[in-house]
Amino acid sequence: MLELTVQQMLRARAGAIEAPAGTGKTEQIALVAGNAPGRWLILTHTVAGVDAIRRRLAKYKIAPEKAQVETLSAWAHRWARAFPKGSGLASTWSAKDRDWDTVMVAAATLIESGAVESILRASYEGVLVDEYQDCTVAHHGLVRTLALHLPCYVFGDPLQAIFGFRPGMLANWHTHTLAAFPQAGVLATPQRWIHAGNPALGAWLIGQRANFSAGIFDFRGAPTCLTWQACAPRLAAQQLAGSWSVQLRAGETLAVVHSSIDEVRRADLAKAIHATTVEPIGGRTERNFYESLRTQTGVDRVNAVLDLMGTAYLGVGAASKRKRVESLLANPTRIKTPATPAEVALTGIVTSDSLANVLDAIRCIENETGVTTVRPELVYCIKSALQLCAENPALQLDDAAFQVANARRERGRVLRNRAVGSTLLMKGLEFDHVVVTPDACENRHHWYVALTRGTRSVRVLAPSVSFSV
Repeated sequence: MLELTVQQMLRARAGAIEAPAGTGKTEQIALVAGNAPGRWLILTHTVAGVDAIRRRLAKYKIAPEKAQVETLSAWAHRWARAFPKGSGLASTWSAKDRDWDTVMVAAATLIESGAVESILRASYEGVLVDEYQDCTVAHHGLVRTLALHLPCYVFGDPLQAIFGFRPGMLANWHTHTLAAFPQAGVLATPQRWIHAGNPALGAWLIGQRANFSAGIFDFRGAPTCLTWQACAPRLAAQQLAGSWSVQLRAGETLAVVHSSIDEVRRADLAKAIHATTVEPIGGRTERNFYESLRTQTGVDRVNAVLDLMGTAYLGVGAASKRKRVESLLANPTRIKTPATPAEVALTGIVTSDSLANVLDAIRCIENETGVTTVRPELVYCIKSALQLCAENPALQLDDAAFQVANARRERGRVLRNRAVGSTLLMKGLEFDHVVVTPDACENRHHWYVALTRGTRSVRVLAPSVSFSV
C-alpha cells in the first residue's frame, strides 16, 4: 500500500520523498502509478532502472496504459528530436558524443515555450522521477520545467549520490531539489532486509543514517551479521583474498566491493577468489583495447590481444604464447611441436590486419582446456563488436562498439553468484553477502552504498573499526 508520506505528497502539485536504500522506493513509485488516476510518466536514469520499475508494475498487475517508463535521456531526446524548431536540437547531434546535457536543455526549452503543453497534458496525469540524487543540473532543469505544466514528484536519497564526476555536475539535494520539490517525508521501513529475514541489519543501517551522513562509521554496535576485520589498504590480490572467507549456501550470492578506479585490480581479485567481475559499459580496458587495434599491427597487435586475454581470463599462459608466436614467426620450419589452433590464430594476426583474425584468436584461446572467463561482460562486448566488424567490413570499430554498448544497456546485467565490482557498478543491486575491501570507498556516499548491498551479511575490511571520512 501507499505509505502515508507518499499519500500526503500527492495532495500537492510537487514534492520529494527521501528514500534510503532498501526502503521500498520502487514499490511506492509503482503504486502511485497504479492507484492515482490517469496515466503517469515515470523517468529514471538507466535501462536497468526502467526494467526494475516495469517489473514492479507487473508484480502489482498495474495496467500498461497506466504508466510510461523511460530513461530521462531517451524521453528528452525523443521529444527534442520530434520538435527540432521548438527545442533547437541540432540535426547533427549524435548519441556517440555523449553530450546529454544538450538534449536536456533542448527538451526543457521546448517544454518551457508552451508549444507542447496541450500534448503533455493530454498524455500524462503527472510525472514521477526515480533516483533523483543522480540528476545533473541539466536533468533538474528539465524536470523543473515539466513541473510547470504537470504534477511532479521525485524520489531519491542524497546519501547515495555517487555519480558526480565533475564539481557542480549533480543537482544538490538540499539547495536545488528541495527548493523546487518540498520534502514530504522519508521512507523508514527497511523492506529489503525484512524480506530477507534479517530486519536487525536493516534497522541498524536506518538508525545510523545521521552518523553516515556526517561521515562517521562505527561498527562496534552493529548486529552480528555485520562484522569488521582489520585489514590494511592496497594489499596484493592474493594477500587480500587470503585474509577472509565467506561460506555460501546453495543459491546464495556474494559481492566483493573493491577499487572504484582500477578495473585491473578488480579483475585480479576476482581471479584470486574464483569470481567474475561486474564491468562498466565502455570501460577503460575495452577502450584501450580498441585503441590498440586501431593503432597497432603485427606482433604489437598480438601482444595487445594477449594482454587483454591475460586480464580477462584465467589460465591463458600469455607469456608462453608470446614466446611461441615469436618462434613460429622466426623459425617456422624448425618447430618440433605443432602449433595449437590458438597459436595459429595468433600468427594470423601478424600476417593480416583483419579484425576477424583477432576474433578467431580470442575464440581459440578461450576454448583451450583450463581457460576460464573472469570478465565475461568485457569479453562479450569485445567479441560482439569484432563480430559486427567481421560481418560488415565497412563498419568502423567505434561504431560497432557503440551499437554493442546500447544493446548491452537494453539487455541488462547477468550476474554470477560471486562478483567483484565497485560501488558505482553495484549501486541498485543487492546480494546475500557483501565484503567491502579497504580500497572500495572514496567517501561517505560510497560507504553507504557498499554497506547497503548485502541482505544477510556484510563484512567490512578496514584498518579501524571506527573512522570518519
